[in-house]
Amino acid sequence: MAISIDPLTFVILIPREDMTLIQSIPTEIRELDLNWFRLALKAYEAAVYGIYLLKTHNHNTEVTLGSLTFARVIEILPPYTITFEDGQYAVNLVNANSNVSDRTNVNQVSVRSSNSAGLVAATSTVTVEDINAIADAVWDELVSSHTIPGSTGKTLKDTKSKATLASLK
Repeated sequence: MAISIDPLTFVILIPREDMTLIQSIPTEIRELDLNWFRLALKAYEAAVYGIYLLKTHNHNTEVTLGSLTFARVIEILPPYTITFEDGQYAVNLVNANSNVSDRTNVNQVSVRSSNSAGLVAATSTVTVEDINAIADAVWDELVSSHTIPGSTGKTLKDTKSKATLASLK
């Protein structure tokens, strides 16, 4: 069974078996790959039975700006809503940011969105040498310059002072 769209109610039905089973015990959890979903919607719209439908969604692909890659975004357009095949299971929405959970018709299915405010991955130019230099700078800091009560530096400074006083007795 594949996704279907009711042309009168604009409800997109997602069958349970169209989603990947992630866990079955103690609770059934399925995963909906949103990139697969948007491609399925696109194919449905292009088919003979879907050609008369209104556009179902907008899609913005991943974009890399500088060293940051921003996630794809899938927006289900009004008047469409989504119904997951009813049952007692959860659905994790993955591989895109979307408004799917906002456009979902409520039933027994728990829909879990993990929108990431756009950020997919960040690449870093920090090297092992940079990390070692930072660690050295922290540990080589003079204890005498630490005066904030409760800080590690102040505690070490006070401990050193107490040890020095104890050795003089």
